[in-house]
Amino acid sequence: MQMEALAAADCRQIVEETASTRKDRPKLQATVASMKPGDTLVVYKPDRVARSVKELLVFLEDELAPRGINLHILTGICAGLHRPGGQTVADKMLFLVAAMAAEMERDLIRERTLDGLAAAAAHGRKGGRPAMVNPDVLAIA
Repeated sequence: MQMEALAAADCRQIVEETASTRKDRPKLQATVASMKPGDTLVVYKPDRVARSVKELLVFLEDELAPRGINLHILTGICAGLHRPGGQTVADKMLFLVAAMAAEMERDLIRERTLDGLAAAAAHGRKGGRPAMVNPDVLAIA
C-alpha cells in the first residue's frame, strides 16, 4: 500500500529502509544527504521517518530545514506539504498538534494490541506462526 501511494505521488526515487532501529537509518540519512534545496522528501506516514513527535520535530528542524528540503506526508493526521520557514505560526501549531495526535494514536494501537495478546494468552491462545512439527510428526521423526 505504501509503495503504491509513493508511486502515485510521482516520486522520482523510492528508497526502502530495511533498518528498524530508532537511531540508525542509513538509507534515510544517505537520501537526505543527496537532496538539494527545494527537493521534497515524500513519506507515506510520519512514523516512516520518526517514532515520536520530538523525533519528527528534530528531523524537520535539524535535518530538513537547514538544507531547504520540503517534507510531504501522504497520509495520516499530519498529511500535507511542509516547507521549512514557509509556514505561519498557526500552521506550525496545527502541525504540532497533529503530530502529537498521530503519536498518541500509535501508542494507543500498541496498547490495544498488547491488551489483546494478553487476553488471548489468558484464554490459552498463543499467537504467531503455527508450529511446523506437531506431536504426530515428531513421533514419526
